[in-house]
Amino acid sequence: MRTFYTGSDIEDLAASGVRQLEVGSSVSLTDAARERAEELGVVLVTPGSAPTAKAATPAAPAKSVSLPSKPRGCQHGPMPVAKVSHSEAATGGGPVVDQLVKAVSALNKRGG
Repeated sequence: MRTFYTGSDIEDLAASGVRQLEVGSSVSLTDAARERAEELGVVLVTPGSAPTAKAATPAAPAKSVSLPSKPRGCQHGPMPVAKVSHSEAATGGGPVVDQLVKAVSALNKRGG
């Protein structure tokens, strides 16, 4: 079974203190995951390889910075549907539209 990591997965791992991630043949990372790992200092290690100098050096203590939680999915409910009566639809949309039509007509009469 393959394990897939995205950029947000790497952010979650880094926030929980993970500084090194083993990426073997059963692990797939998105390009965004690789970029976030580099940005956040998470070292990607292949099994059986010697740790790189960067991974061998102890990491500085992580700052207690919490990453903002990212909203997932749709963030609002269904959009309300404007209810227009049959008479409003026939007359053009209500008092605001009527006022705008009158204002434009007045400008046209004055030559503006």
